[in-house]
This record gives sequence, structure tokens and C-alpha cells, in this order.
Amino acid sequence: MAPFGVIFDADGVLFDSERQSLEALRLAVEQVSHGKVAFSPDLLGFLCGRDDGSIIELLNKSHGLAVNTAQFRQFKLECYRRVVAGDPIAVAPGALDLVNSLAAASIPYAIATAAIRAKLDLSLATLDLSHRFPVITSVDDVSAGKPDPEIFLLTAKRLSLSPSRIIVFEDSINGIAAANRAGMFSVGVVGTFSRETLSQARQVIVSLRQVTVPLLHQWINGQTNPTQEIGAT
Repeated sequence: MAPFGVIFDADGVLFDSERQSLEALRLAVEQVSHGKVAFSPDLLGFLCGRDDGSIIELLNKSHGLAVNTAQFRQFKLECYRRVVAGDPIAVAPGALDLVNSLAAASIPYAIATAAIRAKLDLSLATLDLSHRFPVITSVDDVSAGKPDPEIFLLTAKRLSLSPSRIIVFEDSINGIAAANRAGMFSVGVVGTFSRETLSQARQVIVSLRQVTVPLLHQWINGQTNPTQEIGAT
């Protein structure tokens, strides 16, 4: 049987941290835009999962700002530190069990996140998971963030696997789009966005607790129907 691997997004997939991440993003955007930018569902859909450069490009063009991406990135990181200090993040339900199952079955896995490495390292250290992910790709490693597929294609190379043999777990519209463009098997995790919003994913789940190694084998080997929703309630 041909080998396959798994790539996880971080915030909203491996970590129950999307609330804190979005709050840090909101604070940073409001600060650098001097209150000119108000968060809305449409804006959230565009920004979530994107790299800071894309966010700043939008803000500068749409609101006549001249924000420096590096400064924004650092400011957003500090906002995240403050938010997490008062509202701690947690490991997402089922995430650690799934990672343990992958390791036991010798299935390679990795993280590919639109976050900067400093933020990811902070989250991993906070949750005592720094040693669990030998393969990590952050937005620092690529020239274009999600929905561009570069981050997933680079991670596939690091796993020494063909993109077609990789399952990606994502919670954002941009992440699903990037995985699909990379030719990978996309799985949407409901939470940040609704089931309907994630409908472009090959599968939609409500929690990683639903995922088993046998189910992964079924998915990657085409033994389930496309766009099937798992665990709807």
C-alpha cells in the first residue's frame, strides 16, 4: 500500500486557539488602522488563514494606510501573547489522540500554518507539544501564504511525499483552497466557519475525535464519497 501523510493547520485545528488568534488579529488591525477597519463576516472570511503581508496589502489599499508588514507582524504577536495570558489556549479535542495514532502507525505528519514561526512556537511551548512535530512549515518559509498552495507543496517535499498522497486538515476557507490547489485531500474542520462555508473541502468533520487511522486509509484510497460530511449533528 502506497504511503501517505497528514498535514495539520495549527490554530483552529490542532489547537483550540482560533478565538484568541482572531482576537489578537482584531486588536492589531484596529490599532494599525486607527479604528477605521471594523471586523465583519466578509472581512473575517478574507483574512482568516492569510499571511500578514496579504492582510497589510488589503488594509493599505482599502484604507489609504502605510502600515509596515514587519511592524504589524510583531505587534500582532504581542497582542497574541497578551490575549493568551488572560485566555489560555488548549489542545483541540481529539488532536493529541490522532497524532499519537499516526505516530504508532508510522504515518508521517506535519504542521503547515499561516502563522509566523514565533507564534507557533509560543503555542507549542504553552501546550508542551514542541517535541511532537519534527516537520513544521510556517509562513516564514514561503513567499506566498494561503490560499496559494506553496506552503503545502513545500511541506509535501519535506515529508518526501507526493501531494496526492497527503490529507490536509484545515478550518479556514483560504486553507481549504490552498490544499485543493496543491492537489491534496482536503478536510474541513467546523468551528471557525460553518459546514456550508467549508463545502469546497473533500470531507467535512466537526472534530478530530471522529478521525481514525482506518478512516484516513479510506479517504486517501478513494473509498468514501467526495464532499461527505462526517459526524453531522
